[in-house]
Amino acid sequence: MATNDLEIPEADHSVAVMKTAIEIEKFGIQFYSDFSECVRDKRGAALLRSLGNDEKEHRAILEKEIERLSAHCEVNNVEPLNEYLDILPSMVFKAPPGSCLTLQDEIKVLEKGIEVEIASIDMYTSALSRVNDERSRRTLKELAKWESKHRELLEDSLRNLKLEGTWYAYSPILEG
Repeated sequence: MATNDLEIPEADHSVAVMKTAIEIEKFGIQFYSDFSECVRDKRGAALLRSLGNDEKEHRAILEKEIERLSAHCEVNNVEPLNEYLDILPSMVFKAPPGSCLTLQDEIKVLEKGIEVEIASIDMYTSALSRVNDERSRRTLKELAKWESKHRELLEDSLRNLKLEGTWYAYSPILEG
């Protein structure tokens, strides 16, 4: 299937970008879920679960956007853009089931998470040039803002872990 600009009809660019974004959000869901199960600190685990829930919400928004765009093109024939999927590491960490990471391991994984958030922000921002549909453009801009907030939360946590050995004082309002 088509994976670069020369092969994708202009009307399908929005769908290709949205499908790519869904793959990135799926990675985030899995990353935060796995990471939350390996963190000893309850605040850290709660933060990671919350970020995973945000990624699920992002995926749902993108799926609705693809559904809306399906009226204008054959979405099943459009593939994600591999050049953007390359931002995802094949494996971030592996902890044995039921075990917790050391503080140094948490720091390393958190640094990788920050890198992925930054790459996601860059992807959403650069993908704007490929999308003509105004609603899709607004969706990408909003996702870039959310991922920026995620990056800030992770950076605060990283700073706290390095300085104090504890997770940033995150306290979810409601965790479901």
